[in-house]
Amino acid sequence: MLHQAAFWLMLPISVVQGIWLRRKALRLPGATGERQGAIGKGDAINLLAIGDSIIDGVGAGRMEDALPFQFARALAEETKRCIHWRVEGQTGFAIDDVIRCLAGISAVEQPDIVLISVGVNDVTGLSTTSHWRSRLVIMLDLLNKRWPGAHTLFAGLPPMSLFPLPPQPLKFSLGLRAAMMDRIAAETIAAYPNVAHVPTRVNPVDHSFCEDGFHPSAESCTLWARELASIATRRDSNERQY
Repeated sequence: MLHQAAFWLMLPISVVQGIWLRRKALRLPGATGERQGAIGKGDAINLLAIGDSIIDGVGAGRMEDALPFQFARALAEETKRCIHWRVEGQTGFAIDDVIRCLAGISAVEQPDIVLISVGVNDVTGLSTTSHWRSRLVIMLDLLNKRWPGAHTLFAGLPPMSLFPLPPQPLKFSLGLRAAMMDRIAAETIAAYPNVAHVPTRVNPVDHSFCEDGFHPSAESCTLWARELASIATRRDSNERQY
């Protein structure tokens, strides 16, 4: 409650700073290159990566350096399998956009693993916590209904208080809100056995940002992808074989 009160108390000045930032911030495009492909050898694992600018590859330059492809590469190395990967990401996507995108994908295109990154635009768009919670349930129920055999990894909201770009107190305010919404995501996801909430960690020693000060660098995406692949493989070995 104290964190929520602090967020709303700082909101007026944070909104002013946010408007200024939207006008002045460097805007980078999504990654160039193919949005689907295959990597590795062996039996196939189908990967669907869906979500916001992290999935779109902003800051990575090429899709080969973005999180989805790096995750597919790391997964192929971990499992010794062929990963058929597909990207359905767009900069600016909030959770309502992800739900619409999921609903538009053919149910016969059965993924084995779904990687989701969403939430930052819900934070910056001042989405209410009740809206966020209800849409998470809709999204997760939709995933279970369409692809009941899929294993989903939800990349937790990043610690936005560590982003270099926003000034104070906007940086602090964004950090509070992101942490609150990530806790809601973790609590909601806990009710779904086939979904894992994976906290997004930013270690200033090992992780870096691209030139916009808001998105991870290609090097950070590689480290992140390896962690996700390790978690996905470890969970799978405890549950089932693809």
